[in-house]
Amino acid sequence: MVVPAASIFPPVPTTESIVREVFSKSNFRKEPGLLQFWACITPSDTEDIGCDLILTDTYIYTRDYEVPLQDYRRRCLENYYPFVGLETRVGNWLPGRAAQTRIADHRTIHHAVNPEDRHPADVGGKGQLVLPVFRDQGDGNKLVGIIEYVTPVPKESYVEDFEQIHNLLKDEGLNSTYMGKTIKVEYDDDLIKFTLPLSAKLTDLHKEVKKRFLKLKPQNLCVEYKDTEGNRLPISSDEDLHACMAECSSRGEKFIRMRIMLNA
Repeated sequence: MVVPAASIFPPVPTTESIVREVFSKSNFRKEPGLLQFWACITPSDTEDIGCDLILTDTYIYTRDYEVPLQDYRRRCLENYYPFVGLETRVGNWLPGRAAQTRIADHRTIHHAVNPEDRHPADVGGKGQLVLPVFRDQGDGNKLVGIIEYVTPVPKESYVEDFEQIHNLLKDEGLNSTYMGKTIKVEYDDDLIKFTLPLSAKLTDLHKEVKKRFLKLKPQNLCVEYKDTEGNRLPISSDEDLHACMAECSSRGEKFIRMRIMLNA
C-alpha cells in the first residue's frame, strides 16, 4: 500500500496561523487591548531593501468590545502606508519603525506625542507595543511581520507584555528581537549607528563604540547625550545609560544621539 506523501509530511503552517495561536494563548490579565498582525510583503518590482506592511485579518481583542480600539483598527485599515525601506521616514509610526530597525519598541505613559506626526494622531492617547517577527525559511531568519499590541490607556511599561509574546513566539517556532533603541554616535566627522537593548550596560555601549572606532582607548572614552532641557550629560555608569534610554524612549525618538568626548 502506497501512503500518500501528504499523510507523511503534514502541511507547513502559515505564519498567520502560528500568530493566531500565539494570540489565543496570550494572557493580559483581562486588561483591554488589541493584538493585530502586520504582514511584511516584499514587492517583486523593486530592488530596494524593505517591505510593504499589510494589516491582516489576524487580530484579537483581549477583553470585551472596546470602541476606541475598533476605531483605531478601522483607521489602520483605511490609511495608506508607504513602502518601508532603510531610508523611509516613518516618524513615530511604531509598526513601520519596528520593520525598519528590526527591534521591539513601545509607547508608554511617558511618551510625548508630537501633534505634527500623523501616526500618533491615529493612536491618540493609547499605548503601544510592537515586535518584529522572524521566521527561518531555510536561508536564515526573514522578517515576516510585526505584532502590534494597543491598549486604550498607555502603561508605565510594556516589558512584561513583550516578554510574554516573545516567549510564545519562540514556543511556536518563530523569533523576535529584544526591546531596544538605535544609537547614533558622533566622533570627529564620523557617525556610527548600532542598536542596544534597553537593559544594556555601560560596557555594552563601550564595546559597540570600540568595535567601530578601533583607535579609541576605554580610559579616554567619554560618551555624552542631550537631555530634554538641551544639557549635555555624560554617560559614565549603568544608571546614566538607563536614564538616557528611558528619557529618549519617553520622547518617542527613533534614534538616541550621542557624541564622544576624550578625557584629558
